[in-house]
Amino acid sequence: MIAETTLGALAALGSALTWAVTSLLARSLQPGLGSVVVNAARSTVGGALLLGWVAATVGVGAFAAASTSALALLALSIVTAIAIGDTVCFESMHLLGVGRAMTIAMTYPVGATALAAAFLGEPITLPIVAGALLTLGGIVLIVAPWAERTPDERFWLGVGMATLASLAWAVSAVLLKPPLREMDAVTTQAIRLPLAAIVLWATPWARVGASGLGRTGGAALVRLVALGVLTALSSVMFVASVKYAGVAVSTVLSSTAPMFAIPLARVFFGERLSRTALLGASVTIAGIVVLQL
Repeated sequence: MIAETTLGALAALGSALTWAVTSLLARSLQPGLGSVVVNAARSTVGGALLLGWVAATVGVGAFAAASTSALALLALSIVTAIAIGDTVCFESMHLLGVGRAMTIAMTYPVGATALAAAFLGEPITLPIVAGALLTLGGIVLIVAPWAERTPDERFWLGVGMATLASLAWAVSAVLLKPPLREMDAVTTQAIRLPLAAIVLWATPWARVGASGLGRTGGAALVRLVALGVLTALSSVMFVASVKYAGVAVSTVLSSTAPMFAIPLARVFFGERLSRTALLGASVTIAGIVVLQL
């Protein structure tokens, strides 16, 4: 039988892979719809799928089992993670490209580990520190140097947005841990994703851009549905990793998403890999191994 910590680690890596594909799909839809509408639509589809699954398997009573404080933390965590973090991350990808934007945003384990140690009492062991540094260092090497950019790129705006995404995800991961003591990962996300959709659709940017959905062609609609399905799957795996592996381990492992996203971005968008990408991948893998010691 697989140990809970191992299951959590595998879920975090699965979340990284699906988040990489999610990011590429979101970027392909952004030109016609905008980042807020894409984010709102994927949250709607993913939330509806999870709500239906929970209602069909365990019943709606599962939602009533959560305490008021747990629901409040879930609401704060999802607004922070998706309404703020994911939206500005998607926008930063438009400005910087998938590889560089995701690399900056994926530094969030550093903040999450520090916050978890300060507020949740999670221990910071030597393997966690060494593994985190190696993993994050490898991710940086994959896309270094960041300075290689086209003249029309709004580089520092993109960097600021990616940094804000990193901070938002770190705070959200810490807010998420206490409610997971009361409910499972699927039920948690069946609450969080619909809340995120409601918040996003309430923004003026979503209302203005929603008209673009009516002009979306069949192929784009298929991608949008696929984006929603992957959002549900990726978010459940991430929440499960936080529940079983802890904030520090889950956030570091899920931050390996650029390893998957960069080659995919090269194939589908023509984004160039840096010459240090292979070295960065090797260092990242070494970090994952050290993290699990």
